Amino acid sequence: MEHVGAILEREGEVLDTLLFKLVEIRLLLHADEARFLPRATREVDRSRTRAREVGLLRAATVATIRPGATLRSLASTADGPWPAILRDHHQVLCGLLTEIEVVTHQNAVLARIALDQLTRHPVGVGAASLRPVRNAELDHLARGAALDAVLSTAARLHMPDLVDFLR
Repeated sequence: MEHVGAILEREGEVLDTLLFKLVEIRLLLHADEARFLPRATREVDRSRTRAREVGLLRAATVATIRPGATLRSLASTADGPWPAILRDHHQVLCGLLTEIEVVTHQNAVLARIALDQLTRHPVGVGAASLRPVRNAELDHLARGAALDAVLSTAARLHMPDLVDFLR
């Protein structure tokens, strides 16, 4: 059970990093800093990949103990201090997953609003024109692409295997 506990600890750390990267995107959207969104969405994608890798490791490890087990079922059959430890991991992972879903949804809403504003304003008009831009049309297209990347990243953040494990 120690190995499972270590993997769950690592999974929590990876999900916390993913949440941090999502919050960065939200802050960039609020600050109208679309130029940094491509970098931030790449970081979210890397964090999501790490979360997927740790999730696969967790699933493989749990399958060797009891195939198809959920974290709750593992906690209910564990010995010694492990039921409480596994319940704590369950609470932490559920909280992180909920926060990730909320921030992802907020980011998607903010990106849709920004895209809507971008399409309503002609090139060179609005907040983007306050910054020195060599080519307003390219900046307009880049902002649109960056906002699309946020929406695309949000669409890929579903974690059904983790949700099933936490049931």
